Amino acid sequence: MSTHRLILAAPLLFAGLLAACGGGSSSPATPTETPQLEGHVELLGSIPHEGRVWTEGLLVSDGILWESTGLEGRSRVRGLDRQTGAVLWSVSNTEGSFGEGLVRAFGRTYLLTYKEGRAYLFERDGKPPYTLFATYEGEGWGLTATDHHLVNSNGSATLYYRDPETFEIVKEVPIQYMGQPVTRLNELEFDGTYIWANQWQTPHVYRILEGDPSNVVRYTLPAEVCPGGTPNGIAWDGDQSIFFITGQACEKIWKARFQ
Repeated sequence: MSTHRLILAAPLLFAGLLAACGGGSSSPATPTETPQLEGHVELLGSIPHEGRVWTEGLLVSDGILWESTGLEGRSRVRGLDRQTGAVLWSVSNTEGSFGEGLVRAFGRTYLLTYKEGRAYLFERDGKPPYTLFATYEGEGWGLTATDHHLVNSNGSATLYYRDPETFEIVKEVPIQYMGQPVTRLNELEFDGTYIWANQWQTPHVYRILEGDPSNVVRYTLPAEVCPGGTPNGIAWDGDQSIFFITGQACEKIWKARFQ
């Protein structure tokens, strides 16, 4: 290589090194999008919540609302008209258990119990309507299902993924919001993308990205949702693209969108 070619190459080599180190007039980096932390709840109207029952599970299936209610001696599963709130049918828990979370998935209807450590299968016209499915340790609170698993809460900050055939725990997923555990996770719902969770004794609902549970958004329910009661119960209605929300001893079931 000639001396002349070396002299020309040197400035080019220096410029390349400078660009690699971030020097010179490079274009500014694209700013990182700030993750959403707080959402907004839009109320769309309400229907009566007949009996002001102690709601533990709420879902939409077969065109109606399914609701499981708690308290010993008063627990039941019932069907409600989505337009009027009228009770279409109601089946008491003959076992006398404190009913908790409810989900219809994998061709079955599953029901948790509070402290009894028993999960039941429910059939409205079955004889009996409640049959023992599995036993488990700890308390039962909320219950939903993803494409492959049942998911339950127990009042802690952890979601438990379970095998729908055996109810054995497959994995445990801790939930945090702004670096702090979200304790008292209660009623659960899965809309195909997000798991939604009521936080007991608060007006908060948390949206948890099922594929990335570190992605969590918090919503605060308006005061009129459940005055004098405790918000608990969230059901996704895919037909109308809305949620139904209510709670324990609440007078109304609200239709809402989460933004």
